[in-house]
Amino acid sequence: SEDLHFIRDLPPAEEPRFWDYSPGRRLAWNDFGDPAGQPVFYYHGWPSSRLQARLAHHLAKERGIRLIAADRPGIGKSTLVRERKLEDWPELMSGFADHLGIGKFGQLGVSGGGPYVLACAGMIPERLTGSAVLAGMVPLPLTDMGTRGLHPLYRSLIPLRKAPSPFFTRGFRIASLAAKCGPDSIPMSLLLRTLSKADREIMLHDPELWPVLAKSFTEGVCGLSGGQGVMTDAEIYLRKPDIRPEEITHPIHYWHGGDDKNIPAALVEELVRKMPFAK
Repeated sequence: SEDLHFIRDLPPAEEPRFWDYSPGRRLAWNDFGDPAGQPVFYYHGWPSSRLQARLAHHLAKERGIRLIAADRPGIGKSTLVRERKLEDWPELMSGFADHLGIGKFGQLGVSGGGPYVLACAGMIPERLTGSAVLAGMVPLPLTDMGTRGLHPLYRSLIPLRKAPSPFFTRGFRIASLAAKCGPDSIPMSLLLRTLSKADREIMLHDPELWPVLAKSFTEGVCGLSGGQGVMTDAEIYLRKPDIRPEEITHPIHYWHGGDDKNIPAALVEELVRKMPFAK
């Protein structure tokens, strides 16, 4: 539709830039939108990568936003950090902002990037100009719903998450090859049947969307750390963070579809009810 004009004629994905933030550790990142605009950090979904933010390039440029997207540690081109915790993210983003010469920044978390917005809002509110979560995941132990309502594919991976990393590395590589088949071909067409009608229509009728999503997915799951990095990232959603939602005073706006088949809206609503300044 015309409402999605901003996903058309996107520039090609550029090679990442790197921030070496400690010995042997580097963060891969890209700029999108207006390079002179207001800085907003983009936290990508799971499993995906910094390249997911390319979908918002034109929209960010129109609105005077410099959209800065980094691969989380262990994803894509960023170095794996073992035993990583959600609470580590705010300090990393503060250091990243310092490295870029940025004082305050906005933040946008999409899908699996949602908990990272929550962490920064709770731990470094003084660095933030605004926060939003789009179709976002929440740390599951902060709610009473557990995994009810999550997409069946997500639920099936949870009991397998302790499997040897080569199992996931091979599995995700196969999935990346399948993603190249397109949304109207098996097996992707079968996966699309599990999504909402609106999501399916966008995937099938906007031909420029799928290649961007597929490339971002492939970059994320076939990165330097393979399946180990992807599943280390997934573990964040299952661990209870040392964050008290009811004490967060920085406002967060949560945007969520009522027909979301990946992450149920009820899960997000339960978390938001605990936060007096969230909507």
